[in-house]
Amino acid sequence: MTKAAEYVNHMYSLYEGRAAVTVGVNNEFKSVHPFVFENMKKVPIGLIALSADDILNPTDVDIYHISSFIPGNGQGTEIMSFLCKEADDYGIRLCIQAEVQFNGNQTMTNPQLIDWYHTYGFIGSRIMHREPISC
Repeated sequence: MTKAAEYVNHMYSLYEGRAAVTVGVNNEFKSVHPFVFENMKKVPIGLIALSADDILNPTDVDIYHISSFIPGNGQGTEIMSFLCKEADDYGIRLCIQAEVQFNGNQTMTNPQLIDWYHTYGFIGSRIMHREPISC
């Protein structure tokens, strides 16, 4: 099992609210693992969907979705901080496409979202990645 698959399995196994799905991406099929993220008090605060890129990049994890249930109150920060800490522990590179999903609760524009990802060490302007930080 690759480091990426270990990371995704670890994250996915932490929470009860989860459902595995498979999606077609660029003529490849990947398993995407969506789950409800819970804070340290076991309160559900957001949604995440992760996928391990096992074949070409065994340490890359794609973030297909990340959102907080109540935008603008720090839940997204809590979620992203946890994802990055765990990625550092596993030596995982996180990859994401920064694009605001419109659902009526937006607190950021696309440029603001990109800047927000930059604060977590992501580089790029739309297709972004974050290298693991050694402890």
